[in-house]
Amino acid sequence: ARDTCGAPAPGKPKPVEVGKPLPRVATGSDVPKVAAKPGKLTGSKQTMTGLHFEGIAELDTDGGKLKTLMFTMDKAVTNDFVLKVGGPEGKTVQYVTKQLIVKGDVTFYATRYVGRLDGVKVTLTPDLPFPDGIPITFPVPVTFTDVEIDLAYIDCDKLTANTRTPLHIDLT
Repeated sequence: ARDTCGAPAPGKPKPVEVGKPLPRVATGSDVPKVAAKPGKLTGSKQTMTGLHFEGIAELDTDGGKLKTLMFTMDKAVTNDFVLKVGGPEGKTVQYVTKQLIVKGDVTFYATRYVGRLDGVKVTLTPDLPFPDGIPITFPVPVTFTDVEIDLAYIDCDKLTANTRTPLHIDLT
């Protein structure tokens, strides 16, 4: 009998190694062209259920490619949600609500993710090695505080703003 222990399975991506960049991955075929400058999402707390860091994905923009960190989850709840994106004529569109929930096959594409995990500041970008102590897949819900995300695109089945406080949209 031949010993095949440790032989890589054909077709599977290489495993992520701590201290190494995440692997390059393909985006879904339904991802549209995105703005060259990502929006800025902030929140006091973000809890993600089923979080998995997929890898580095390049998104198309009018000016070329945008390198992003792609991560998926079943659900994300962001408290004190603010999203600022580029608007018409150089203005900024700002979306604000006390709580925003996205769920069902959620995919974030971000050029930068900063948050505190158990009080420790974590910065993730496509160009940084994956940090020691952060699992690629979280088997339980994980909460980051003081979240700042440079968000290029998000895909989800359902987006819900907290019904006790409305979603405010402002153009500044």
